[in-house]
Amino acid sequence: MNRKIRKYKAIEYIILCYAAVLMLLIGPLGIFDGSREVSGNENVQGKTAAVTQDARIQQVFIGDGGYLEKISIYAIQNLSRRVVSLTISDELGETVFSRRVALDTYEAPGFFTIPVEFQTVQGRAYVWEISHPEEAVELGYQQTADAGIGVYGNYYFMGSDQKIDEQVGNNIIMRFQYADKLSFLQKAAILSVIALAAGFSLLLVENHARKRKITRDVKVQWVFKGICNPLITAGAIAGIAAVYPFAYYGGVKADKMVYTAGILVMAALLLYVVNAKRDSIAPLLPPLKETVLDRGMDWLQCIFWAGALWGCIDYVNAMYNIYQDYAYRKVLIYLCLVLLTMCGKKALFHWGNLIWLAVSAVAGYLYYRPFRGIEEQDKLAMLNAILFAAAGLVLIQLVIIIWKKKTAWKQLSPAFTVLVAAFFVLLLVFRNTRGWPVYMVTAFTLLYIFYLSWEKKERFLGILCNGIILNFFCALVFAVLRRPFRAWGYYRYNFVFHTVTVTAAYLTLVICALFVKLLMQYHKSRRLHMYWTTALMFGMAVSFLLMTMSRTGYLAAVAMGIVVLLFVSLLCYRERFLSFLRKTGLLVLLILLSFPVTYSAVRLIPPLYDDPYIFELEANEEEWAVHKGDKADSENYITFPRFAYCIDVKLFGEEHSIVRKFVDTFMADSSAEPYAPGEDRLEVNGMSVMLASSQETEIPELAPEGEQDTDADTGDSQTSADGPSDEEDYSNGRFEIFKRYISHWNLTGHDEMGVELPDGSLSVHAHNTYLQVIHDHGLITGAVYLLLGIVSLIQMFRYALTLRQTGRLQDRENPRDDYAALPLAVFLAFAVAGLVEWLFHPCNPLGFTTMAVLAPLLTFRGKKKKRVNENEG
Repeated sequence: MNRKIRKYKAIEYIILCYAAVLMLLIGPLGIFDGSREVSGNENVQGKTAAVTQDARIQQVFIGDGGYLEKISIYAIQNLSRRVVSLTISDELGETVFSRRVALDTYEAPGFFTIPVEFQTVQGRAYVWEISHPEEAVELGYQQTADAGIGVYGNYYFMGSDQKIDEQVGNNIIMRFQYADKLSFLQKAAILSVIALAAGFSLLLVENHARKRKITRDVKVQWVFKGICNPLITAGAIAGIAAVYPFAYYGGVKADKMVYTAGILVMAALLLYVVNAKRDSIAPLLPPLKETVLDRGMDWLQCIFWAGALWGCIDYVNAMYNIYQDYAYRKVLIYLCLVLLTMCGKKALFHWGNLIWLAVSAVAGYLYYRPFRGIEEQDKLAMLNAILFAAAGLVLIQLVIIIWKKKTAWKQLSPAFTVLVAAFFVLLLVFRNTRGWPVYMVTAFTLLYIFYLSWEKKERFLGILCNGIILNFFCALVFAVLRRPFRAWGYYRYNFVFHTVTVTAAYLTLVICALFVKLLMQYHKSRRLHMYWTTALMFGMAVSFLLMTMSRTGYLAAVAMGIVVLLFVSLLCYRERFLSFLRKTGLLVLLILLSFPVTYSAVRLIPPLYDDPYIFELEANEEEWAVHKGDKADSENYITFPRFAYCIDVKLFGEEHSIVRKFVDTFMADSSAEPYAPGEDRLEVNGMSVMLASSQETEIPELAPEGEQDTDADTGDSQTSADGPSDEEDYSNGRFEIFKRYISHWNLTGHDEMGVELPDGSLSVHAHNTYLQVIHDHGLITGAVYLLLGIVSLIQMFRYALTLRQTGRLQDRENPRDDYAALPLAVFLAFAVAGLVEWLFHPCNPLGFTTMAVLAPLLTFRGKKKKRVNENEG
């Protein structure tokens, strides 16, 4: 950033960047895209019979080939803030849109508007149907001949006797709003003008510099200031204007305060990062040789670790066996690619590998061809073919490793290695019809062998940590764009999952990685601009965890955070107590400042992007659900008073109003009534049964291994419109489940994960990792599992102590693993969360990572052991 360039070159870069921003706004983002209205003359000539709970009206219309956004219908009575059902079918009778809609306020007689959001086919006939209004309503009609446009057909009335009465020559008065995007040619013309203007400006700058012989230099940071400062400032002003003067997002004073705080904090952080004084003269980007040649395989491995975790996310989100099969293969494929990145370049481009790729490509195609086009089997066959090729490459490398004796067997810690091996053997012997222990043992045995043969072992944990962070970053972008924070049914934010328990476990893993990296970066430099991305993502991960309202996640994250913070800061880095207190205070401040940023992001951005991703389990046509096309100020999005109410009830109970009192005292309008959920519109409308974070009813073809944690047997779900129920049992029924599992203990384990509960139902799982391992694999395996956990924890504390800086020559000469605390952090989170959740599975993100971080422990013996050459066999 302190490197210098010619000033005229800096101006040229600024011009190019602003041109690129304009092209992005006009092209992909489509800021000039609008909408068009299609309507007739609207001469009201009568009113229809009343639409009631037993009567409905249908209207035929012709699509014009555009994207239909809204339909406005003329009503005689006022149905403001009431609910109606709208269904649209095509000429083949297939439903293209259906939902119940809570109508916005309008003046009657007049038009109420319903967002529909679907692509029409030009000339195709469609039928919309209005039914089940909360109050009887009559619609205005006119003679079709007087409408002035040819898109209206007849309307039909169906009374309580189910007799259809066609009103020939008459249509309901209505308006259609279609998306009106700029055509390709129009956008191309505008972009061409921008490009020409930018080019002309560059020529002027070049000509001016040549004539004046300008040789003045400026820092690269000057360029960034010229580009980013105006954009950040303009973005902050636009965001605050949308929140306050224009009230685009609606909300009460508390909402606007949080939104404004989030926008200002984010803008202040970005302005600081852009304008902070820097002393380094290092290049902005590393040299190509270092980036691609020396670190290229590391970056690939980081991406593949992120991909493996993506497969884990798909697995825990899988609702059906076939989707679990997809996810398994994704995890294994990416893990194979991770192993291949641990091999040398010469080994990877060995002639045997090239022959195998050619053979496996032909064999894979021949295998895939019979399944092509077959639903579900098509994708499975493709993944099988890819896995076959990747596994073959791994097997070839394994043979080379063993043949050339590249594995440093003498580096192994004998006692710990024997313990891991014994556990793996018992897991296989007492797997009791389960397939996943075979996957786990095979995959991680290969990982440990390849790790032993790798020449860059000291990079392993850093790459894995960055892979976790990369996976979280991608999930974060997806969530901010497409996973809105909903007010009803899903008041506990579930991020990119459909259950909050899995969300909490995943976020705890992410917090572990970010926390370890943040402590390491803060130890190296106290300047915020050196670690701001890690700090921001850490604060956002903690904020997301807070929004899950998961006590399991809170417990695991807090326990891990306290132990790692104390141990690493005081024992490893040997910080002074005052420095430690200052760092702790900064961490607390970071979380407090990150919360409004995170909350505002998932509240303000999804309505702008307007393409919510809804899981099958979450899909619902009711009026309280969030749908594409909902207005940004819709009551279906979360409000801060409702969030405060839900977190109060979930964490402290109905009788305590800790967060609500703060909101009502410091963030409420003086004239506003305190938040009362029972008086809310949607509650008044009878929404007493809300969809939980996972439904309590059985789901057909639900994957049998319990990874989708329905929470049904613990009551840990989002089960009412008002929010969580006030429960006296803070264990959520887990103690009773624990007793039932303990009563079924034996030496060899069971085939089924669940046990029969006192009410006769079958539990999903034990909600305890240790009890589940004992139940599934028997007391012998369980005892070794517990022993392995205790020994691993001791090894992890010892390994983390390698961060200690003693100043001795032998310590300075030995390469230090800056991420040595990562195994400790991940294992602590796994161990604590495992007390109340089932996590030990190769496709659970936290369980998968816990097994991965054991690799460095296999070769760790402590400082007193003599180091062995890595090439010894």
